[in-house]
Amino acid sequence: MLRAVEAGQETAAAIPPSAKAVVPATPVPIDTTIVQATGVLEEATVALSSMRQTIARRLVEAKATIPHYQVTVTFNMDPLLDLRRTLNDQLHEQGVRLSVNDFLVRGCALAMHQHPQFNASWRGDHIKIHGIVNIGLAIALPAERGGGLVVATIRNADQKTLRAISLESKHLAGKARTRGLTLEEMADATFTLSNLGMFGVEHFTAIINPPNCAILAVGAALQKPVVRHGEMTVGHEMSATLSLDHRVIDGAMAAQYLATLKQLIENPATLLV
Repeated sequence: MLRAVEAGQETAAAIPPSAKAVVPATPVPIDTTIVQATGVLEEATVALSSMRQTIARRLVEAKATIPHYQVTVTFNMDPLLDLRRTLNDQLHEQGVRLSVNDFLVRGCALAMHQHPQFNASWRGDHIKIHGIVNIGLAIALPAERGGGLVVATIRNADQKTLRAISLESKHLAGKARTRGLTLEEMADATFTLSNLGMFGVEHFTAIINPPNCAILAVGAALQKPVVRHGEMTVGHEMSATLSLDHRVIDGAMAAQYLATLKQLIENPATLLV
């Protein structure tokens, strides 16, 4: 359910107004050294923290009660990575460093204006379309804090600059991993972003974070052979997968939202205004 978070099939989003984290576009170097088994693994019983129990309960509730389906798209990340590099060079002296996740948060928020159905919740006998755009960031907690995931909320994300989103995201992620977030800082997300790119993950799906109707799971921006303008070249691409509540969002609506988001991400200058 934050630039970064973690969880395979989805520990990404189904937590209470809490969430996940944000992750960078550059994958963490992976140690390819062959691992040798040097002994017998020891059996152990791990007590569940109250947070783990809550996460487990919410994941089961979300998966069992929400009719999930997924839609995937691939972004050409070269323009965004080039713009990010330029901006970070210019903002270096001011101590600002934008992440890929910051651009994604803004892109997701702006796309809501063209597709307000994504900023909605299922209410049983009606669908509630929210008037504010709050993006939840899935954040992975360190083992010393019991592990697990929380969802931090960037409120009015559509009204904030990339710089403001970056500063707030870093503040919330740092606080979540050290002192812990307040209930207010984890409440009221209307859409969730889960990012595992920092771990080199290319593609995954996430479980919806109720009462949201969608969560976006993004992988790393990986360099690979691609076709650009009819010619083979090397470029960066990122896989993004929406998990959706079929009671609120139909397949065609999902495709239209992703087309808008793709347009924003692949033309990143539009995120600056």
